[in-house]
Amino acid sequence: MTTDATTTAILDAAERLFAGSGYDATSIREITRLAGVNVAAVHYHFGDKPAVLRAVTGRIVGPMNARRFRLLELAQAAAAPDPAPIEAVVDAFVRPDIETLLALQRRGTTVAHFLGRVYSDQTAWIRQMTSEQFAETEQRFVPAIAAALPHLAPDEIAWRIARFAVVLVHTFATWPADGMDEPTAELTVRRLVNFATPAFRAPAIDDAREVDARAR
Repeated sequence: MTTDATTTAILDAAERLFAGSGYDATSIREITRLAGVNVAAVHYHFGDKPAVLRAVTGRIVGPMNARRFRLLELAQAAAAPDPAPIEAVVDAFVRPDIETLLALQRRGTTVAHFLGRVYSDQTAWIRQMTSEQFAETEQRFVPAIAAALPHLAPDEIAWRIARFAVVLVHTFATWPADGMDEPTAELTVRRLVNFATPAFRAPAIDDAREVDARAR
């Protein structure tokens, strides 16, 4: 078995077992047994079980983020020289998640549910993994949202992105067992954009107090 074939077999086996039994309940030996490799192969290619989880999630999140960045670039190019409107920025943020969920249907909805559980886990090292995997997303989307909504400070935008990410994690965790067709997925994207856009547009809390004071 080639190196690429070995790593793919390990990741395929780990994904299947993690999704079915959960990360904690899955052992390295179970992964190697299903992958048809020895324990030494896992340690050689990945090191330990947390590294396997990083790789399992990373091969899903990596292309999803690449798609997110491409959609953002297209939205910015279409609006230039003006900033991309907030609706287009939010669409670029959301759409790859729903596209990924559709793609994961072919590998079983339990994979999507598993990802939802992983990214809602508050274990310190998993939170660190999540932060690393989505660091560039924040780096790219905070300035894009700031350009569309200049009344918001970057730290306020980052806070709102983090809150909205919880909604997307919930979407993964509750993806319907019978899957979803493309028209319904498109409707889900539009609903999420329609839901999130007013939340991003809302004034920051200090501004909201000022508005309330003026209204009295």
